[in-house]
Amino acid sequence: MFKMIQLIAYREYQENVKTKGFWVTILIFPVIFIGMYFLQTALSNATPTRYYLLIDQSGRYEEAVDVAIDREHQRRILQDFVTYMLDYRVDVELDLTAANPNTAIDQLIDDVDADEVAALDEWLESGGLNFALTMASPNLEEDAPPYEQPEPQFIQADLPPSVNINAPPDEIIAQLRPYLVGDRPISANGESGNLFALILIPDDVDQDISRPGAIPGPPDTTAGVQYWARNLTDSRLLDAIGSSINAEIREREYTELGVNTESVRNVQRTRMPLNQLDPTADEGEEAVSMADTFRQFAPIGFVYLMFISLMQNVQYLLSNTIEEKSNRIIEVLLASVTADELMMGKLVGIGLAGLTTIAVWLLSFYVFIVSYDSTQTELISEILEVILSSELIPWFIFYYFAGYALYSGVFLAIGSLCSTLKEAQALIMPMILIQIVPIAMMAFVVLDPNNTIVRALSWFPLFTPYLMLNRAAADPPMVDVVGTTILLLASIVLVLWGSGKVFKLGVLRTGQPPKILELLRMVRAKH
Repeated sequence: MFKMIQLIAYREYQENVKTKGFWVTILIFPVIFIGMYFLQTALSNATPTRYYLLIDQSGRYEEAVDVAIDREHQRRILQDFVTYMLDYRVDVELDLTAANPNTAIDQLIDDVDADEVAALDEWLESGGLNFALTMASPNLEEDAPPYEQPEPQFIQADLPPSVNINAPPDEIIAQLRPYLVGDRPISANGESGNLFALILIPDDVDQDISRPGAIPGPPDTTAGVQYWARNLTDSRLLDAIGSSINAEIREREYTELGVNTESVRNVQRTRMPLNQLDPTADEGEEAVSMADTFRQFAPIGFVYLMFISLMQNVQYLLSNTIEEKSNRIIEVLLASVTADELMMGKLVGIGLAGLTTIAVWLLSFYVFIVSYDSTQTELISEILEVILSSELIPWFIFYYFAGYALYSGVFLAIGSLCSTLKEAQALIMPMILIQIVPIAMMAFVVLDPNNTIVRALSWFPLFTPYLMLNRAAADPPMVDVVGTTILLLASIVLVLWGSGKVFKLGVLRTGQPPKILELLRMVRAKH
């Protein structure tokens, strides 16, 4: 019997892996992932220059707007320079297991991670890029290319000569509306382009300042600073200007109240370190590192991997069975082997094809990481190393095979009852929807893995592989681990037994799939 199962499994494996469609399906996932990586990188560096107009009728906030735009540009330089340092500094080791790295070369990077606003203030006060280049030059690789700072993203355009800046705000908007909607180009430094935004500050803008205790009036869209822009998603300029103008107003308020603004600024930049500690860790190793955080969220990646692989495998199982049944190949096979041997051989063969899929994915990511060396891929490599060295691997292996055995039996039974894929669609849809439920819960399960509802749903065998794997990093109660495992294994035996009876009776059946009651009679029938 086992010899026949082995032969059938080998045949099923060969029939799948030697097809072009199998490899296209496998490779499309890493290709899309790698393509998205390069696409996001290209898009982040391809944002066009934004032209804006500033009309400050009050004469009080033009400098604040200029400061806001300059700070936004310096923020981009700071982020880009940090990436440059990570790429080209000497002896870089991204140590995710270190809870509080504080080497001299990492200080700037740590400051950016901890508080970007405070780090930007220190960056500007210490001399900005020139000082940073001087500080970093002894620690850069000999063949490191010279640093090239990004171009300014927001440039003030020339005001069209036909616009009267002393006119009422509504008239100014009417004059500039063709530029705002893109009907007419704006010019800046001899170049032309579309007007991205208009910042209009009315002469009486100060009367709209909101102070604590004031009774709010009716909503007024023309109150305060008016920011006109068609692009409603890119709010960087809007946020920067709002922060800078409000900072300017607070500076004036401090001065009028006799408060030392430098002292206030120093107080605002003062912060207390907050160390996250794990009470379940060994003594002396309680500090939570980045690796520990990755381990907590790693189950989400494992669940996704299991879901994609299982769905691919059961679809292969379903389509192969229906194809062989419709082509009468199944009848030839059953002349040489029993229905049970054929069913188990298919399960094992397609399961091995699924393991091949996972192996190819991991190998593809490994080759990509090794071939394309950068800060981002180095971080991905460290994350994969942390995940693959964690205790989650045995959980993944067990629940992968358990989930495959559970769902493949159901899909194989469905395939044996149907003569075409169209007939099978209506029957497999409930099983697909059932799997989507634990997938949709993943983020919530990681945040509260021992929630009462999550624990209760974990005892439902069709949810168990996904939910228990999702809870694995949180050390679920032993009663849940043992109880759900026993129930899952019992369910697998029951499903495979029932699927075997349905497969045996349905694989040679022709015509429409049976109704529910007829299917139950088939399972209960004695043969």
